[in-house]
Amino acid sequence: MFIAAKYIHQKIKSRNKNPNDDALKHATEKKPCPHSRPFQVELRARASVENARTSSQGSTIEEDRVLVPQGLPKSDEKCQVCKKQKHDARVYRWKLIAGLCLPFILATLDLTIVATALPSIASHFNEFDELNWIVTAFTLTSTTFIPMFGQFADVFGRGETLHLSLFLMIIGSVLCAAAQTWGMLLLGRALQGVSDAGLMNVVMIILSDKVSLKESAKTKSLFTLVGGIGYAVGPTVGGCKTSTNIAVIAHILVFILLRHELVEGTMFKKGSRLSGILPALATVDIIGSILFIFGVGLIILATAWGGATYSWSAAQVLAPLVVGSICFVLFFVYEYFLEPGRIFARIFPKQIAMLPYSMFARRDTIWLAIVQFSTGAAMYSIFYYIGIYFSLVEAYPASKAGVQLLYYIPGMGVGVYIAVFLCNVWPAQSFFPLNIGTIVSTVGLAMVVYAIHTQNTSLINGMMAITGAGTGLRFMPATLHMVGVWPEKIAPAQSLMRFAQPFGGTLSLTIMGSVFNNKFARASVVAGGGGLDVHDTNSLTFIADLPEEAQRSVRLAGRDAIMWAYIAVLPIMGLSLVTGLFIGNVWIRPKSKVDEEQRDGLEEEGSHSEVIYVPYLWALLKGNVDSYKKTNKIIPESTSKSAGFNNS
Repeated sequence: MFIAAKYIHQKIKSRNKNPNDDALKHATEKKPCPHSRPFQVELRARASVENARTSSQGSTIEEDRVLVPQGLPKSDEKCQVCKKQKHDARVYRWKLIAGLCLPFILATLDLTIVATALPSIASHFNEFDELNWIVTAFTLTSTTFIPMFGQFADVFGRGETLHLSLFLMIIGSVLCAAAQTWGMLLLGRALQGVSDAGLMNVVMIILSDKVSLKESAKTKSLFTLVGGIGYAVGPTVGGCKTSTNIAVIAHILVFILLRHELVEGTMFKKGSRLSGILPALATVDIIGSILFIFGVGLIILATAWGGATYSWSAAQVLAPLVVGSICFVLFFVYEYFLEPGRIFARIFPKQIAMLPYSMFARRDTIWLAIVQFSTGAAMYSIFYYIGIYFSLVEAYPASKAGVQLLYYIPGMGVGVYIAVFLCNVWPAQSFFPLNIGTIVSTVGLAMVVYAIHTQNTSLINGMMAITGAGTGLRFMPATLHMVGVWPEKIAPAQSLMRFAQPFGGTLSLTIMGSVFNNKFARASVVAGGGGLDVHDTNSLTFIADLPEEAQRSVRLAGRDAIMWAYIAVLPIMGLSLVTGLFIGNVWIRPKSKVDEEQRDGLEEEGSHSEVIYVPYLWALLKGNVDSYKKTNKIIPESTSKSAGFNNS
């Protein structure tokens, strides 16, 4: 990988090397403002000469000179239009940061906010055997509703969908805080999960709207770090009332700062009456949404029950697994026939596919989804099973076990910082941070297995940081890569990426839970501790009261069970290593287009993204990368109400 990086660097240097001093002088001299009079005159003159040549008529340069607006500045004057554009872009960026930071950190907090409080919460309701449902109720809804919120953001607008998500968070948090029954608590967690699906997805969509990839990279760098902090501090802050307070403040900030800035809906626009809701809903992919929610939801439900509540051969597991798999396949079949010109598109002419089947025509969509799937697997496994390790094997109290997760954050911060450099400075491409992050995460998680086997606490903490660095390396580049590949389908593209990550995390937790329960149950019975539940504080106390030899046997069994649980998810990481090699590449700052257009003064730097849709390593091996490049023109409109995209 590093040899390939060195080769690419040399190719870029040789491609951009100027053959003579005149060209060098021309490239380094101050670029003309695109709004200046001399430039406009020159531009019109060039167009007139070209038209004259093609039409075999005389030049009309002088006529075109007259048509140039007389109020334009000279080339050596400061352009007020450029100054205003830069000022508006800066204001827009800071409004996004101020308005969206709280909703985003709220979404990340709720994922891990109960991680170390699970035994205490379950003991309050006397539901130790159903403890995992506190997590499952959240992850099930937060995964299944992601694509639906992406379509809502398109149809009803970013602002309205964001407010709906925050409102659901308030309702869910109030239900959790006031829960008198186990069912009421799970309902609150499920609503929090629905809200989380909307918040995470819509915030990422908004950050991709109306800006170039270069500008988007800057803002997403900050939000990636904020999200990492939220994931890590969640176990230490706890409390559903915290979520309620943050959600109320976020509501107010979004309304004050962003109500005039966000992209409107395609059907339900600002000022639309309530009667416009039903026509807007008519364009939503209702059948596809139902198939997707039932398909993914039943699969998660079956894997959550399998090996934990029921045996894998039980009807309670097989029935939802089979029905869910059928619904999931039918969803993609339905989306295929909902493409323009096909049968369902003729039956439902107003409906728009939630995840257009045409997106999968570009293979990067599939490869990137697998990479994101593995990102979720690595992240969720650290958040949940490292805490179990320290509670069960090292006998740490819940609070101290939760603090150990904070070692994950410095690593994630380093990964984010490196990703910022690789995306914004050099090589300003998405291929390298994605693959480097995948390698680092895989190595880190493999070393976690070894560290657990040797019970080396320092090594575990260090490998958590390494795994966090790999995760941080992939967060932002994955989003930028998908936007670069599908600039005209930002909402569904982001929805797919946001779905793949928690889906990978949820399924990996299910796999780990099944392996852990099977391995640990056998050993605990042998040691005289049959029926032990590591989440149950009474069980942990029971282990501490065992004779020293029996206690040591149970803790060693727990160590081995956790080790095998991590081994079970390593194939997912290995798969992502392979698929990462087939990914194309996105140039966040395409050098050739920037140089050409800055010389002509046509566009600002970063207004184009160059994309390779074939595997980048294949294009590199063929020795002619430029021949595989396609240019996606992204017109940043930081202060307008919509953005335009053209593919060339």
